[in-house]
Amino acid sequence: MEHQTGILLESGTNELEIIEFHLRRILPDGTKKVCYYGINVAKVREVIRVPDTTDYPNAQPNVLGVFSLRDRLIPLVNLAGWLGVDTDYEMDNKVVIVTDFNKMINGFLIDSVSRIHRVSWEEVESPSEFLEAGNQDCVVAVVRQEGNLIMILDFEKIIADINPEISMEKYDITTDKNIHLDEDAVSQRNSKSILVVDDSGFIRRMIENTLRSAGYNIISAKDGAEAYRTLMGFAKTADEEGVPVTNYVDGVVTDVEMPKMDGMHLLKRLRDTSFFKKTPIIMFSSLMSEENRRKALQLGANDTITKPEMGRMVALMDSFILDIKDEYVAPVPAKE
Repeated sequence: MEHQTGILLESGTNELEIIEFHLRRILPDGTKKVCYYGINVAKVREVIRVPDTTDYPNAQPNVLGVFSLRDRLIPLVNLAGWLGVDTDYEMDNKVVIVTDFNKMINGFLIDSVSRIHRVSWEEVESPSEFLEAGNQDCVVAVVRQEGNLIMILDFEKIIADINPEISMEKYDITTDKNIHLDEDAVSQRNSKSILVVDDSGFIRRMIENTLRSAGYNIISAKDGAEAYRTLMGFAKTADEEGVPVTNYVDGVVTDVEMPKMDGMHLLKRLRDTSFFKKTPIIMFSSLMSEENRRKALQLGANDTITKPEMGRMVALMDSFILDIKDEYVAPVPAKE
């Protein structure tokens, strides 16, 4: 099974396709229970039979080895092991999902792939509605299908945990010579507020910490719908008090994939309002292909960043909302 990544975001339609896949948990009595999981189709390169692997020295415990696919060496991750799901290891009955996002290709060992579901982001629920906050950080969303709860996993967090050397957590703004951290620059940022929108608590905290370390004030939202409500609240208050909306928020950094309302749809709705037509909005996503970058710019994004390019975040925000512009490179205009 090979899938082209022409995802349903071209006009902010607020839809997505997810691949449902399974792990079979072995219960204490020896019986098996099917566990339902999902991943955005746009992150999947293909599904293959379990390949022959070669051991990799000093690999993380849940990396089973590396395999070659179309001249690329790809790590094979034991997803059940990482999730703590007790399952059998009869490889003849398993398959591998090969993912392609964050400019990285990885293989994930699973038991089976079921089908593709096309759903609206409005049908995608936050895991906080099912789980106590913080207890299940690897689940970013839940979809109900045919009586089952499909858990959408935070694959960025899984990959960062398995390979911390390439994690966005490695970025340290205090050692970045391209970022102004003098008293004047930090003082300018202290007067500005940025809304950070991401359904992954792991990534949201990294963005917040980076911007906050530079001096910005941070507001956060876990999905597009919450962000839209927050921003409309600011707009209402600004209108009632006769002040500019920049008294409350100066810029937005948003993910694309999110429950309730995706980032493209959020962007489209904000640009349709008089209050946020000119608000700096940066799209920060693992799905930021050239095609999706073009779509985002056409919908009105000021620029895009592909995870894990955390180092561009502060410089871009500086260029749009402050007088600190010397390191910024303007985006390539979208082609019609």
